[in-house]
Amino acid sequence: MPTSDWPAQWRRMGNHMSSLQLRHRRRDSGVTLVEILVVLALIGVSAGVVRYALPSGAPERTVEQEADLLAARVNIAAERSLIQGRHHTVVWDTQSYQFKQWEDGEWQVAKDAPLSEQHMLDGEVLLSNADGAQRGVLHIGPALLPSGGEVQVLRLTVESVMREISFDGASARVAPARP
Repeated sequence: MPTSDWPAQWRRMGNHMSSLQLRHRRRDSGVTLVEILVVLALIGVSAGVVRYALPSGAPERTVEQEADLLAARVNIAAERSLIQGRHHTVVWDTQSYQFKQWEDGEWQVAKDAPLSEQHMLDGEVLLSNADGAQRGVLHIGPALLPSGGEVQVLRLTVESVMREISFDGASARVAPARP
């Protein structure tokens, strides 16, 4: 009964195999690395589509992410204010906030990323201050002193989950809201 020793035949043929012969393979030879990578890419794209099709997740995670983002941006504005010697503000309402800087005698939208675009809050997240006001301005000056001598507090809330961003003039910090 003749049997085929495929690896031995391949070695004997050496470099004499034509491209046509290389395209044909035995049925039991398995899958190629390219085929595996294509399947993994399709799985990754599918997972990404499903991720964005579903709601953003638990309210606590959403509030924490938004609070961390706002605190980081306030810290960036404080650093830029110190370095550039300019005043900045965060103009906010319940659904969004935007950074502005004092330039040429007026408040103008901040020009450098990530402060240059108005940020819309995710989903049901609401922004207010500690007194419950639904709009306001957070001042950031180059002296790194709190506006009015007091620590300024912003609150992010969704359902029963709250996070506070406190700004002391120099840095912003996130903490669970106090009742």
